[in-house]
Amino acid sequence: MTRGQKWFVLIMLVVGCIIGPIIAQQQFSGGNAVTVTSGTITATQGTGSNLHVVVDTAPTTAVTGTFWQSTQPVSMASLPALAAGTNKVGITYPYTSCGTTAVTQAMVALPTSATAVTGTTSCLVNLYLHNTSASTAYTVTITDGQGTPVPFLNGATLNPLETREYNFPAGGPKFTTGLKWNASNVAVVGAVEMMQ
Repeated sequence: MTRGQKWFVLIMLVVGCIIGPIIAQQQFSGGNAVTVTSGTITATQGTGSNLHVVVDTAPTTAVTGTFWQSTQPVSMASLPALAAGTNKVGITYPYTSCGTTAVTQAMVALPTSATAVTGTTSCLVNLYLHNTSASTAYTVTITDGQGTPVPFLNGATLNPLETREYNFPAGGPKFTTGLKWNASNVAVVGAVEMMQ
């Protein structure tokens, strides 16, 4: 390569290093128009390109407007409202034909004759029984509340200091016309949770 050709190549490299970035900068910044007036920013985007906005500080007023494309299949505005209370998201609890109203009996000494905890048909969720006597076994009877009671526990023996728990997290057996319980001695204590 001659000396003149070397100088020509060197000059072209220098010109390319200077003019190249100027052309590239013009391609990236030439498509968007941004206007700032008293804290308000208006951005106009050319068709067929993406607009990227960076906010350095949080807005001091509410952001309003439409935030989805008209072609989007579902918008939040078309969904039903989620009501407060006992409603669950996605599932109905419990998975039984009983309702979602909880009925609870806090820890009490069981009566010695059949006594209703609830008179409404209910599904058992949790049942706790404990014999507080350190020396004597006692029996427990739990039935539903209909005319001819159907037993859940029929004279079941609880040994001294024995604890029994029955848990049906998804809703267990249905007690027609509610639940009745009793023990052979008030030393037996219990608690129950049902859904109706």
